[in-house]
Amino acid sequence: MSVFIDLSHNFEKGIPVPDWPGEHRQEFELDQYNVTVNSGTQNNLRMNLHCGTHVDAPFHYWKDGMSVEKIPIETMIGKCYTIKLRKEALEGISEKDLEPHLKNIKEGQMLFINTGWYKKWPTKEYETSYPFLLPDAGKLIASLGVSVLGLDTPGPDAPIRSGKRKGDPLHIELLTKSMPIIENLDNLDPISSMESIVYALPIKLTGSSGAPVRVVASI
Repeated sequence: MSVFIDLSHNFEKGIPVPDWPGEHRQEFELDQYNVTVNSGTQNNLRMNLHCGTHVDAPFHYWKDGMSVEKIPIETMIGKCYTIKLRKEALEGISEKDLEPHLKNIKEGQMLFINTGWYKKWPTKEYETSYPFLLPDAGKLIASLGVSVLGLDTPGPDAPIRSGKRKGDPLHIELLTKSMPIIENLDNLDPISSMESIVYALPIKLTGSSGAPVRVVASI
């Protein structure tokens, strides 16, 4: 009998939202009201599509890449191997870190990296000091032919205000290979160092560069 494990953070007030210098910080807002005609409860939602557990579509950094609704369903459902790779604040993940796990990473399957950072959600440190991929790790992952990369951090590139970020090389490296990136995964320990079946279907938003996604693993 399969066990299902939820790998998504709750979408709620106070969740980390993108912190892009020079732009308005787009806080998560969920309004509730009663409909006059039938007294039913309704909600209006305002959020940046790149907050919470979400998928970056290739279009996010590649004008000719797929937007969210064009990502094939079969890409977002399938076998996944999760690497357990503990990292500290602002620590880079290198090619050397990944090499011991290569025998378990298969072409056409998903790859998740568990740094343990998800346990710091939703603190300020989570947003500003997360571990990140180094360029050699990004090139290695891109060469492996995995279908999706999943991270328990806000993204593959270093935090914007950390002083360690030089553009968006990891996003570009991976998304231009038509590899969607799932960011802000939660609860990866139960599926670490093993293969699972992952279901990660984003909201079908036409023309969007990203979308919230409910990620569930079956073991």
